[in-house]
Parts: sequence; C-alpha cells; structure tokens
Amino acid sequence: MRTKVSIIRCPEYELAAVVAAVEEACEAAGFPDVKGKTVLFKPNILKGAEPDTAVCTHPLVLRAAIRFARARGAERVQVGDSPGFQTGISAFRKSGLLDAAEAEGAQWVDFSEGIQVDNPEGKLVKSFNIARAAVEADVLVSLCKLKNHTLMYYTGAMKNLFGCVPGLQKPQFHMRFPERKHFGEMLTDLNLALKCEFSLMDAVVGMDGPGPGSGRPRRIGAILASRDPLALDRTACGIIGLDPRHVANLEDALGRGAWIGSDDEIDIVGTRPEELRIDDWDQIPRDRTRGWHVPRAFQNLVVGRPFFSRRTCIACGACVDICPGKALELVADDKAKARRSIKIDYDKCIRCYCCHEVCPEDAIVVRKTRPLATGW
Repeated sequence: MRTKVSIIRCPEYELAAVVAAVEEACEAAGFPDVKGKTVLFKPNILKGAEPDTAVCTHPLVLRAAIRFARARGAERVQVGDSPGFQTGISAFRKSGLLDAAEAEGAQWVDFSEGIQVDNPEGKLVKSFNIARAAVEADVLVSLCKLKNHTLMYYTGAMKNLFGCVPGLQKPQFHMRFPERKHFGEMLTDLNLALKCEFSLMDAVVGMDGPGPGSGRPRRIGAILASRDPLALDRTACGIIGLDPRHVANLEDALGRGAWIGSDDEIDIVGTRPEELRIDDWDQIPRDRTRGWHVPRAFQNLVVGRPFFSRRTCIACGACVDICPGKALELVADDKAKARRSIKIDYDKCIRCYCCHEVCPEDAIVVRKTRPLATGW
C-alpha cells in the first residue's frame, strides 16, 4: 500500500511561513476532500504549557491548518482535545491553542462526553469509549507534535489520538496494559477504531530528552503530512535517529493491514528526511526488556522508575490524582514537617510514567537509581 509523506521546510514560527508550509505539505500529501464537511483537528495538548516549551502543538500550526481546511470548502471546522489531567479551559488557553481557534473562527469542542465504538478489528480492545466529537466529525485530522515519550520512546500522529479517550479514563488503559508492548497494541487498536483520515505534524520545533512534557525544545524546521499516520511516524523517527522498531505501537501497526506494510512503501515528497536528521537527538534510554512484563523483584534493576524532588515539588497532587496504580500519596515531609512531599510505593508502581507527564514543575525524573544531588 504505497503512500506519500510530505516534508516541507519551515524554519520558524512566523504566521505567513507556517501557512505556506502547511498548505504545501497538505497539498503534496493528498489532503482529503472536505467540501461541505465537518473537519475536526485534534492537536497535542498534554497540559497547559506556553507555546515555546514545545509541549503542545504550536498555535500557529493550528491557525494555518484551519485556514487550509476552510479554503478547501469545509463547512465547519472544530478543534478539541482531552488532556490526561488538566481538563479545564485554562490548559487550552495557556497553550495558545484556544485563542488560535477563536481567532480563526473555529469551534472548540468538548471531549468529556464519550460514546462506545465497536472495534472488531482490535487485537486487545474490541470496544472503546471515545469522545463523541471525534467519532461524529466527517474528517478527523491528527495535528500532532514530534516529541520524545518516556514510556513509548516517541509520540507523533498515532499516539496523539490517545487524547480522543476522555480525560481520566486514560490511566485505566495504563493499568489494563502496563507492559509497553501491550500498551502499544492498544494504541494501534484505538487508531483502527478512529479511522483518522489525515495527519499533520508540527516539527518546526520538537522535543528531545525526557518528553513528552519535561524535555528540551529542539529545532527541526519542518512540517510533515500524510494520509497514513504510520508512514508519517516512521518517517519522523528517521529524522531524529530513532529506529521505529523500538516504538511498540509503530512496530505492531506495521502488520495490521490498515496502513503501510513496510517502509519501502513510503514515497517522500519535498525534503528528504536525511537532510533534516539530528544525530545528537537526546533519545529516551531503552530498558531492554522489549516491553514484556518484568517480575517485581527485578524491575528496579532494569526498568526506570520515577523519583520525586523535594526541592522543586510544590505538592499540587497532580501526580497522585492521575496515578493508575494508586502508588503515590502526599505525606508530611520527614525532613520539613511544615510541608508535604510525595511518597511512592514501588511495589504498586506500574512504570507508566503518567506522573512524569503531568508534573507542572518538572519535579520528577525517571531513572534506574536515585539522583545523587541534594533535594531528592
């Protein structure tokens, strides 16, 4: 099944340049017919974070995408997402994406209401509760961001659609599928259920290091697009020097028959990925377990675990609320009784790293051993 992935250079976030790059990328990749239809853009809004942090899809990319869909005759353009923890409107506002949608006259839709969707082709999940807006839109577009991901190593077009699962239902999937391999299979199942028609990636500035929320912005300088989300993701992995065979959902999806069956089926339009390749991209260290279950007695030796900084933690409780294994609690700090700190039960921790994703203060690191610096 041959497919196109367009890679268009875009060196900076300047509206005219982004609009031109998005238009060229979408045209080259074969944007679907949207005339008279409802188009829903699903950006990556992990949490409320300023645009220059590279945590979320940049608002200028959203503005350009909305303009393109309208120029193609879309009757209605919608924007929506469901962060795993910060479900209020403040997260959308802080990211700049809500303002961008309003500036372009798009409708912001609520992802809190879910409907059940049968998924007979699923390997692990035969039915999903998915945000109604994502199911009812005529054309769903994954408006993703190229970033590292502490659990899955990479997040892009396919992983972005996990945000179509309403709010705090997401941690339940981590509890059901704690092994990386099985979590990746679940993500493939979700993509089969959603049938996303197009993917548009913000790779002007991506994130390396401890992503998806605490890494370092890295300039890549491109917009990517494709009708095949797997082809786009595997191409993006090449730009950052990551072997897509190590990304559980991308390797699983390769054999499902819904997308490309091999990398040889990808036709690149525009800039070649090797021209943008970043050789010193700071990858997520792999745990070498291939995603399979590791007995509790050996987990601390081979699998990274979260450590919490007493110095920078503000005891907001976000990590406690999202933890699917109920492994965290706020307790009186044994070194400063006037404040509270996080206590973790590693026997309950399933190494999903949801706590690391939502921490607003970057007070959590994932390592095999405790940091030697003071305050940990």
